[in-house]
Amino acid sequence: MKRNTKMRILSMALVAAMAIGSLAGCVSEAPAESSSAPASSSEAAGGEASSEAAATGDVSEVKVGFIWPLTGGSATIGQQHNDGALMAIDEINANGGIKSLGGAKIVPVVTDSESLPDVGATQAERLITNENVPIFTGCYNSAVCLPVAEVAERYETPFVSQGGVANAVTESGYKWVVRVNNKATYDVEEMLRGIDLISEENGIEVKTYALIYESTDWGSDNAKIWKEFADERGWECVLDEPVTVGQSDMSSQVMKIKAANPDVVNVSFYTPEMIVFSKAMTANKCNPPLGIWSVGGGSQDPAYFEAVEPNEYEYNFVQEDWNVSMPYLYDWAAELNEKVIAEKGYNLNSFFAQGWTAAYVVYQALEAAGSLDKAAINEAMHGLNITLSEDDHTILSGYPAIEFDENGQNIHSTGTIIQYQDGVQIAISPAENRTPGYSVICPIPDDFDTRGQNSKPWGTPPEVAAE
Repeated sequence: MKRNTKMRILSMALVAAMAIGSLAGCVSEAPAESSSAPASSSEAAGGEASSEAAATGDVSEVKVGFIWPLTGGSATIGQQHNDGALMAIDEINANGGIKSLGGAKIVPVVTDSESLPDVGATQAERLITNENVPIFTGCYNSAVCLPVAEVAERYETPFVSQGGVANAVTESGYKWVVRVNNKATYDVEEMLRGIDLISEENGIEVKTYALIYESTDWGSDNAKIWKEFADERGWECVLDEPVTVGQSDMSSQVMKIKAANPDVVNVSFYTPEMIVFSKAMTANKCNPPLGIWSVGGGSQDPAYFEAVEPNEYEYNFVQEDWNVSMPYLYDWAAELNEKVIAEKGYNLNSFFAQGWTAAYVVYQALEAAGSLDKAAINEAMHGLNITLSEDDHTILSGYPAIEFDENGQNIHSTGTIIQYQDGVQIAISPAENRTPGYSVICPIPDDFDTRGQNSKPWGTPPEVAAE
């Protein structure tokens, strides 16, 4: 009797566990648990049935996968990407869904990479094999985008890489991967063109530079490309300093920068290291005349601005991977900005804009394909040609267009160089993106005793006079 009772209890537990597992497989906008388990036969059959239904136009919902760093070092950034993506999906669904599939609504399946490459790869595999998504997007971190792209290629599933700028994402021969945003080469070229513009405007000659960066794929790639292009200009590299991730003090590295006395410093750090670096630069009063130029990463993260004082980022230059003037140029972007402020409590930024644009690109690929067949979606994705306009809400990132080359790289991806002035983001370069009524502050004043005293709260938009 005791043995039979135990068996009944065990059976009941197994039934309950199976029920919970079934519920966990339901689509949700909450982050999904990491899992590398293969799809069950019933799930696989469901995916095949959906594909057959889509071929005849008889489908009501389409799952789309999202992978964002919702926890870990890039959590704030990932959440804002996710905010943008989900608000875009809401708009798409409200406007009739995927019309070529009979008005099918997009159902987002959101997962958390935890800012870790192996977790991101596991989540990609889970989305493909367990959730049967026909297309997915996301990742942000280059170190996550790279293994996820490998998973997408292995499973022949279209992947819209968002955020990761490492050149290898679109230069590894992949056929199932596209990237909407800049690659590292574009980022560096934009920064150097910005320095050229500012130098010419202010009569400053650049002769020397310093590199300080985290020793990851992203940091090393950026430094390598910067050095190549800067050396072509005849600039001298007076310091090339990789930094181990997790370092809690950078006073020694900053003293090296101060001793080398470069005209300009290029930095590539995610949030934790960017905080440490900024504090060390200010504490040691290190003040390169052409300033500190960041390719983004931690220098764009809201968590960074919560952790540092205004004087610790004042005058810094940042390559923003979107046009920060979008709310001033397009009515629909201005209206969306008001909605984001009301619902999310912050102004439009590059992370929200990139998440929004990535979701819309996925939608455009599905709309163009008119099918859930992955090969058809992939072909449609690579053939997209979308132009920024008042009528089409796809390109919130502000690129003039989205069109992919033979490697899957958007050839029209551009950004804007901004400078922090009194805590406010001022668009500086290219000249056509410059915030009306503002000019660059350069050379950087040596005003450590008063710097940042008049700063407005981070996220405050510039005061632009109406035309």
